[in-house]
Amino acid sequence: MRRFFPFVSFGILGLALAAQTPPPAAPSIKWRGSLWASGVTQNRETGDGSLVFRPLDAGQSQVTLDGLMLGADVTFGKGWSAKLTVLAGQAGKIIQTSTGDTGSVAALEAILQWSGEKDILRVGRMLTFIGMESLDNAQDVAASRGLLFSFVDPNGQVGLNWHHAFNPSWSSDAWVFNGEDRVKDNNHRKTAGLGLTYNPKGSADNYLSVHAYRGPEQDGLGTAANSVAESRLRERLCVMGQGIWGKTTLQSELAFGRERFAPGAIKGSPEQGVTAAWRGVGLILKVEVVPKFSFFARAEYLEDDKGVRLAFDPSIRSSLGLDAPLATYIGSLGAMLKAQSYCLGVEKKKGPAYARLELRQDRLNADLKDAKGKPYRDGLSATLSLGASF
Repeated sequence: MRRFFPFVSFGILGLALAAQTPPPAAPSIKWRGSLWASGVTQNRETGDGSLVFRPLDAGQSQVTLDGLMLGADVTFGKGWSAKLTVLAGQAGKIIQTSTGDTGSVAALEAILQWSGEKDILRVGRMLTFIGMESLDNAQDVAASRGLLFSFVDPNGQVGLNWHHAFNPSWSSDAWVFNGEDRVKDNNHRKTAGLGLTYNPKGSADNYLSVHAYRGPEQDGLGTAANSVAESRLRERLCVMGQGIWGKTTLQSELAFGRERFAPGAIKGSPEQGVTAAWRGVGLILKVEVVPKFSFFARAEYLEDDKGVRLAFDPSIRSSLGLDAPLATYIGSLGAMLKAQSYCLGVEKKKGPAYARLELRQDRLNADLKDAKGKPYRDGLSATLSLGASF
């Protein structure tokens, strides 16, 4: 009995200490979201009802829920966290189509993250680091999507990201991921990327960043993908910057890219295949003239030597002769397309909500045809965008 007593005493003491020990803290969750809708009209009527130069919009003279974005930032402790974001609406439908999926609800982000003193490691599906416009239009400046966002910049990728801060002003990024805008691919190799960012005096609002990527891309999506088709080697370089001076914000982007296509992918190409190249530049200016009321402007220029980027627009694709029955061409040899886009607008904010009204002019150096077969080279459109963040 005397031998048993110490064990009972230690057991009671252990239960008492356990009762006094606080349980592990529950993960903290921060919810976020945004929504935006728009009404668009254009002076060009196309055969399929699409908006020329604006393939991401629903169509002519339509009012559309462009996006409903919902997300959660979950903190677990000891540097671990997760980020989850879904997107519905027209933008979600576009994302799903680009990844080879169906529906209009896309899982934009599903990231597990570890943060240290100078390093951040991310794994999962993440939004692209490239571009001067955001997929969340509530965080953008203009009412419409620009040429670079629509035709050049990717939306996201699945893979790994390592961010390292050398000091408050300089930081770097490294990536390894599946093909751009893919949830899943069957490439044997992966895309690798490097980035360098300068934030003057550690400012989060002012920066200059350069990113370079190189990797293979599949020729098809889903079951159409070829398990050995990695001939479309894509290389891109993007330089982005933002400066805020008082009530004035200036954003900029320089985009360069090229990709190698297999024989037969480009109309008129020789048997050995073709390398297509594109280059673009864009500027966005926003000036708050009085509290909550701003003017904005955007100017862009895009060159696409084989039309592989601008052919995402159905009207431009048709002008290149790529929509013929049984045609599988991605671009056309000697296309040498040059597109320009300019917009002016005003924004009125009230709390987390905003209203933007914009006039936009687009122009191409090649003839397009409207619904009646008449040739044209430019388009004038008006956009009213309403949205809010919460």
